Amino acid sequence: MSTDVLSHFGVLDELIQVIYQGFDRFVVLSQVTESAWSIYLGLKGPEGRWWRGSWSTKHILNITNGVQSSPKVLESFAEKLRTTFVNGDLAIGEWTENDSDINLTFGSTAKRPLHMALKELSAAEAASHATAVFTEIALQAQSRKCQLNPLFSPRSVTVDAESSHANSASTLPSKRTPLGLSQVPVPAANKLAERKIKALEAELARSKERSPPADAISKSSASSRPPKGASLANPNKKARKYQAIEFESDED
Repeated sequence: MSTDVLSHFGVLDELIQVIYQGFDRFVVLSQVTESAWSIYLGLKGPEGRWWRGSWSTKHILNITNGVQSSPKVLESFAEKLRTTFVNGDLAIGEWTENDSDINLTFGSTAKRPLHMALKELSAAEAASHATAVFTEIALQAQSRKCQLNPLFSPRSVTVDAESSHANSASTLPSKRTPLGLSQVPVPAANKLAERKIKALEAELARSKERSPPADAISKSSASSRPPKGASLANPNKKARKYQAIEFESDED
């Protein structure tokens, strides 16, 4: 019967949380076995104090309305406890430095919080539990090449980048058409220089339109000159030729 009840509490196995209460810091570990759901509470400090509490099948059924509790009710109850644990809605009740018996409160902000009684472990029991915890950590670290914590792997980022590049390349057309000059991406500074050059070219074109061509100027200057032998007063008429008059001398 206990196995059937606790089989729904697997979501509470191997959870860990930190509780800050006043100037003290506690670490909470949750563990589920075939016989009970257990909580281990450790106080950070030079004394290395540990507490332990547990709920058996009987205790769980008393909270969930006895033997009439359906699997759905048990699963919902376990999930609520897990959410409370993960969200850190926990508190240490009846805590003083001299007390050996305290409790862990689940849902300290809820209307009906739950309390698990905790008893302090002896120094030998605390050391034994700490050793068991570190042994479990060491076993799990073997799959990470004995790293205590999972490390950031640059290789995974490289592989992801290469795969994403390959995916993006597969979407491109097999043949690329050459880009025109207007399509080639250029930096902002080059674009500004290009705009200035175009403005100067446009201004030069307008100035050329306003001024007549050099051939026209030479033709107009040539046409304005009177033809050879033309009259200066009336260029359309030929100039009159005057013959010098000779007078006879009186001696003749």
